[in-house]
Amino acid sequence: MISNLLISLTLALDSLLAVSTVANTSSVGIMVYDLDADTCLYAKNSCQTMRPASTQKLITGITALDELGLDYQYTTSLNYTGRIDTATVFCPDDSTYQLRRGSLQGNLYITGVMDPKLNSDDLDLLACNIYKIGIDTITGNICGDATFMKDNKYGQGWCWDDDNPELCSLLFGRKEDLLSNFAKSLSKAGIVILGDVKEQSCPSSAQSLTSISHSLLEILEKVMKNSNNTYAETLLYHLGATQGKPSTAKKGIAVEEALLKKIFASSPSDIPPHRFADGSGLSLYNYLSPEIEVAFLRYAYEQKHIYPHLREALPIAGIDGTLEKRMKNTDAEYNVHAKTGTLTGVISLAGYCFTKDLHNLAFSIISNGCLNADSARILQDKICSILCTYNTTPN
Repeated sequence: MISNLLISLTLALDSLLAVSTVANTSSVGIMVYDLDADTCLYAKNSCQTMRPASTQKLITGITALDELGLDYQYTTSLNYTGRIDTATVFCPDDSTYQLRRGSLQGNLYITGVMDPKLNSDDLDLLACNIYKIGIDTITGNICGDATFMKDNKYGQGWCWDDDNPELCSLLFGRKEDLLSNFAKSLSKAGIVILGDVKEQSCPSSAQSLTSISHSLLEILEKVMKNSNNTYAETLLYHLGATQGKPSTAKKGIAVEEALLKKIFASSPSDIPPHRFADGSGLSLYNYLSPEIEVAFLRYAYEQKHIYPHLREALPIAGIDGTLEKRMKNTDAEYNVHAKTGTLTGVISLAGYCFTKDLHNLAFSIISNGCLNADSARILQDKICSILCTYNTTPN
């Protein structure tokens, strides 16, 4: 039997949509799921395939947490071929042996792994580490190993006239050159380079020098809080790398598809229509439904190694990230943790919130064909406020 409370929620949402210009002039899909009661509370066009915009990042992020794990690191490594010539001399001032500067008689290799967090300070630290080892001259070349991924600069379905990030193994910023910046850091550290600076794969016989790493959770925070497209795409390629290198977007999407099949394992013949095209949601070829987004959110909620970290990484209404200025002074403020999405004609929001009696809800709201973004966001915010004031049980 449907409770009166659930009927009141349905009426409240239906009434809101009935008078909404957005709902009456564009396609709006909604699904709300009570995670504690394990039941769907509301669905409208929830199976309709729609462009998700940046809520596609939920698929990427949840799959990355599930497949790569919390301990996963983006590690940029330095290796060398040849030999390091150094010597020690007696230092009479403090009666200790001091390392004399020496040279690397060979090539130095920096192996890139599409680390979007890699910055000038990191490169300076790597260069200083080399100097501390005892190298002030490199007689060979400075080589960038770009074999982590196939060099497809842009994702499929990205608009040609957008200011898109450029994807490559030797990622540095959005469009900068890692190799030239690394050479500058070496020079700043007092290291003389006698050879060339060029791309060249690192041989398996090369020996390790030093490395620098950034954690998956550092990457995830930027993907969710700031909706950073570059960071999201690197997650997809790191998923792809689990299937063998060089990584491709297609390999990464295959990992996402495997998780989707696992989530819908109880009814594999009824996997909802969809298409995953990239990791960020920039692509106009992405299609999924509110049902799929909620299914991924439900799966994440059930996994102790995923949910707390995903929830923490999501923007918080009225507090931070892309929701910092939304839902302020409402019941949804600080309550809603959700990923936003924005493309021309697409406004989306998906994540978690608590009801008034503290039932945890997962929800997805996607608007397609909406040319007034502000109106679509206002509608989403009103829906969230209704959810946050809903009681699942009588007082």
